[in-house]
Amino acid sequence: MDHTEAVRMQAVEKYILGELSPFYRAQFEEHYFDCADCALNLRAGVAFAAASRLYFAESAVPERVVRAPRAGWFNWLKPLVAVPAFAALIAVVAYQNTVSIPRLQREAGTQSSTSAVVVAPWFSLVNASVHGSAGTRVEIQPGQSFYLFLDITATPRQADSVFLLQVKDSAGKTLVQSSVAAERAQKSVVLSIPPGFREGDYKLFIFDEVAGTSVPAGELPFTVAFSAQIQQH
Repeated sequence: MDHTEAVRMQAVEKYILGELSPFYRAQFEEHYFDCADCALNLRAGVAFAAASRLYFAESAVPERVVRAPRAGWFNWLKPLVAVPAFAALIAVVAYQNTVSIPRLQREAGTQSSTSAVVVAPWFSLVNASVHGSAGTRVEIQPGQSFYLFLDITATPRQADSVFLLQVKDSAGKTLVQSSVAAERAQKSVVLSIPPGFREGDYKLFIFDEVAGTSVPAGELPFTVAFSAQIQQH
């Protein structure tokens, strides 16, 4: 897939909304790693989705579970963003392409430390298992936050199941925890990871919780590494 085809088929928007077929998703993932424009558009789209949660009401699905207590990081931003809740993203694609994205590109080009808008990087765990035991490589700056983009492929045990997500380090310590209702898990989700992660191996564990019971529903490995270029400064 080249950039012209990605733009023509609106690959960025469809990838964020989980609407690409497995074939085109794999093709697009190969493309955006080498395309600065698509990578920036994707990061801006995910950041927009996260920010929109503060302004758009969540879908009117009755909450039937008590969410696990959060650790206090980023209380102003809920860590879990259910992508389906942001169908409004499509309505503002024109705004992103004509105003938001060009502005981000100009600011990134100037490297202004006082006025540039810093968009946290995001990394896909959709195909984490194909990268070996270490999983997806997450390359960030020290002390930088980031997003994890993932699919929950397990079939919920019941309609009122809740998927508990836990990010643990190699010692088994839980660093991030959140949950998503089974209905919302039918689409891709984005998990916001706060600053403070060190280099090393991590796993995102998924549990199906219902009626006081918890059953493992998958695990996605990833490795955090600091950019060699950043470390030289």
